[in-house]
Formats: sequence, C-alpha cells, structure tokens
Amino acid sequence: MKKIILFLILIFVIFLYYFFNTSYRMSLEAKAYYEFGEYSKAKELAQKAYKKNRYNTMAFTVLTQSKIAEIWQNYIKESNEYLFDIESISNKKVITKKDKIKIKMMLEIIIGEFHNLPKSKLLDERLKQKAKQNYTKAVKLYNGIFKSRS
Repeated sequence: MKKIILFLILIFVIFLYYFFNTSYRMSLEAKAYYEFGEYSKAKELAQKAYKKNRYNTMAFTVLTQSKIAEIWQNYIKESNEYLFDIESISNKKVITKKDKIKIKMMLEIIIGEFHNLPKSKLLDERLKQKAKQNYTKAVKLYNGIFKSRS
C-alpha cells in the first residue's frame, strides 16, 4: 500500500513539473500538433520550447521531426501539382514537343526529389505512403512514355 501511495505521489510531482514548466508544456503541445499533422505549428511551438530549455529533448525531437515532415509535405504538394499539370497537358488534343519536354522534366523532378527526401523512422506513415504513391505514379508514367520509345 505504501508503494502505491509513493508511486501516485511521484506521478503527481512529475505532472506538476510538466504542468508548471513552460518549456515542457509547450513541447507536449507541440507533440500533439505534430501527431495531428499540423507540422508548422508543431515546429513553431517546439522551437519556442527548445529556446527556453536547451535540455528539453522532446522539444528538440519534435522540432527536428516537424522540419522533416514539412519537407515531405512540400514534396507531396509539389508532386501533386506536377501530376495535375501533366494530366492537363495530356488532355490536350495536340501535344507538342515542348509539352513532352515539360512533362519529362516534371517527372524527372518528382522522381529525383523523392530520393533526396530525408529519412526518419519517426515520420508519419501516411506521409511516406502518399509520397511513395506519387513517386510510383511518376515512375510508371515516365517508363510508359519515355522508356518505351528509346
């Protein structure tokens, strides 16, 4: 019984420490934003928390992972835009040589940038899957359009 009471007191003290320590409270809030996919808000809060306390490893981790997630998010956004542009060009009645070169460049950017994305085991799997999906689509299009004519 004494052990249980001591354990509960210890948990309460830890809770108070996190509650009244603004750096740790901010890092917990940043972690929540990160988990909900709001990476820029998470990065902003984690940066503030880390500035307040350089020994706050949670803030540093959330800050680092938020930066990486933003890079992946930007890749997904840009690759979606390129794929949309490619689809718009391919829906034209006449596709010029200039259009083909433009499509090739966009596909090469999507493919090349995927390999330059920073790796992280802590990254949200949904980001990885969406990026991989866009990459795979670009590779299939590239191989279907440009490899078959070589």
